[in-house]
This record gives sequence, C-alpha cells and structure tokens, in this order.
Amino acid sequence: MKQKIPVTFFLVLTFFITTNSYAGWELYDNFSSGSIDTQKWRIEYSSANITVQNGRAKFEHLSGNPNDPSYLIFNQNPETIKGIKVTISSATCVGDVRVRIGAYVGGVGVSQVWSALELQPNDERIYTYAGLEGPPPNYIWLYDLHYAHFENPIQIIGRTFTVSKMFYPDKIVDEVDGYGKITHKYETPLTPLADPFMGIGTRSDNGDGPCIAYFDNVYVYLE
Repeated sequence: MKQKIPVTFFLVLTFFITTNSYAGWELYDNFSSGSIDTQKWRIEYSSANITVQNGRAKFEHLSGNPNDPSYLIFNQNPETIKGIKVTISSATCVGDVRVRIGAYVGGVGVSQVWSALELQPNDERIYTYAGLEGPPPNYIWLYDLHYAHFENPIQIIGRTFTVSKMFYPDKIVDEVDGYGKITHKYETPLTPLADPFMGIGTRSDNGDGPCIAYFDNVYVYLE
C-alpha cells in the first residue's frame, strides 16, 4: 500500500501545446530484426508474452498478475539517455492494463523519483504521473508528486500514438503527438542516478487482462 506522508518536495505543473520535432533524436530500435535484441534490451516478462510481430514489439499482457509489470528495459548506456520517443498502439485491452514508458528519473537524497507516461486503453485516457520512492531494495512508495492527463477521453484501441518523455534535472516533459505537451517542473533539481532504470511495457494493478499492445520506432535523446 502506498504510504502518504506530508509533501515537502513539490512540482509546479504547466500545460501547453506544441509541435513535435525529431531533431536530436536517434533511432534505438525498430524491431526490424524480427526478434528482441538482447544487447539493446533486458527483458522482464513475467506478466506478458513479449515477441516481435510484423516489425513491432508485441506485448500480450496476461490476466492474473496484479502489480506485476513486464518491460523491455534499455540496456545500452541508459545513463546517457535523456529522452525516449516511441510509437504505441493497442489492438484489444481489458480492465486497468496500462501501456507505458516508465523510468526512475533522478534522486532526492537517498530516495528517487519514479515517473511514467501511460496509455490506459479501456479507460480511454493518457496521463503522466510521478512519485517519490525510498531507496532499493524495497522501493517503498513515499508519496505522490503529481498527476496530469491529456485530453479526456481519447480513443486508444485501434489507433497509433507517438509519445515521448524527456528527463531534465529540473523537470520532466511528456508529449503526445497531436495532443500537446505537459511539463512538470521541480522546485529542487534532482541528482543523477548511478544505475538508471527506464523501459517500455505494460502493467495492471488489479491483475486484469488480456491486453495486446505494440511498440515500434523507439528513439532516444542522448546526452
């Protein structure tokens, strides 16, 4: 259970619309090899079958796995990655399954900030959030930092979205092509993490499913 404690670390939230640019982005993987490249990705798949189908990474999220995420985790020099851009689509989805970019984006003392940009197909919403977690190995959720959503509702099933997440010491920037950009600005800059985690994948809090989602054209913005 997430423990709520008084918030002493704040985010200032602004929202504005902008056009997307690919300047500075480098292609990380378009899954054209026909299989998951284990030099590029570390695979965690206990709650989903992860394969490559028609040049896209396919996640088949399985029911019966509450709070158990599955990921393709960035394996090549994650400490240099300052942004992730990916094309996401969903064919079918049941319950509260989310399709997402997630990352530990920086530290606050011994704790660290987790942030995710999530598409929830069954609820027709796209949102971003962040929270402060205690240090490993327990990663106890200390408190929520922010939550914001894009236009609501947004039909997700059967459509394709290009989404991105940028990490800065003083802010996080989430963008969905055609729906705008949300900037979450810290009052106190974060410190870099020695062993950063960032990935793409699926999760269900309730153990719902199945859900079929696809990831393609993964770009990274390098330091």
